[in-house]
Amino acid sequence: MKKVAGLGFILVMLTVISGRSQSKSTALYQLRTKESTATEKRFRKILGDNYDGQDQNRRDYDDDRKKRRQRQQQGTNESTENNGYGSGPDYAWPTHLIEMSIRFAPSLDINTAEGTGNYTGFQPNGVGARMSVGPSLDYFFFKNRYAFSTGLWYTIKRSGFQMPGTFGSSVWNPGAPEKESIYNLQYLQIPATVKLFANNIAPNIRLYVQTGGLFSVKLAERALEQARNGLYTAESGGERRQYGFGDIELLLRTGIQYKINQNNAFNLGMSYQRGLINVARGSELVSKNRVVSLELGFKF
Repeated sequence: MKKVAGLGFILVMLTVISGRSQSKSTALYQLRTKESTATEKRFRKILGDNYDGQDQNRRDYDDDRKKRRQRQQQGTNESTENNGYGSGPDYAWPTHLIEMSIRFAPSLDINTAEGTGNYTGFQPNGVGARMSVGPSLDYFFFKNRYAFSTGLWYTIKRSGFQMPGTFGSSVWNPGAPEKESIYNLQYLQIPATVKLFANNIAPNIRLYVQTGGLFSVKLAERALEQARNGLYTAESGGERRQYGFGDIELLLRTGIQYKINQNNAFNLGMSYQRGLINVARGSELVSKNRVVSLELGFKF
């Protein structure tokens, strides 16, 4: 019993000593914390709140996070608007990589005329209204901004001349009235162009600009008013062709596209075709085509 009582007394003494040690450690920690807080307050009072640079770093970090969140939110909003052709920049990927449309283009046609030798005195014969119709294809190679545009257009052009009354006559008669000539030229045109879609100028409305070349293959030529057509009657009774097999033109187009739903849109614009080569067959006559068209189209 004495041994047990002695062990109990020893355990009690160890517990008391341990508690006093922990109390001293806690008091010492609290004292050091108070001294550290007091020291920090002295530094802030003397050197300012940002004496160690931590506050400014913290504020800069918070500002950067806010800016990143704002940029991400703005990008998300723009992407949402672009997919619906809303207002703002439209840099989204197209819903269809290839888009088809049908084009109808009433036009005003004029041609140049420069003659030498037997064709001296030839001049253009006014302006005429003709038309062009056919499918177009846009292949987008950079998001919904840039597209390679081509198609297959059936186009009728007008080519006319005024000429001296003695043209085609074996007898020179200075008093003969002037003659005139008008032809319809039928072409199959293949455009090879690049189309740029600009930013939306209004909800669901985009501006586009298109430029490139046109390769035109002549399908037929037809003389109008053959009995009074000076060029037709003078050249072997109309049996000889007066125009070459084709033309190469520069094409400039601009207009707007109005989107009516996810897949369909209306196109409205203007175009200018400038012929680059001589379409007249006679070596002494140089004639080039000029065409201004109103562009009407439907994308599907």
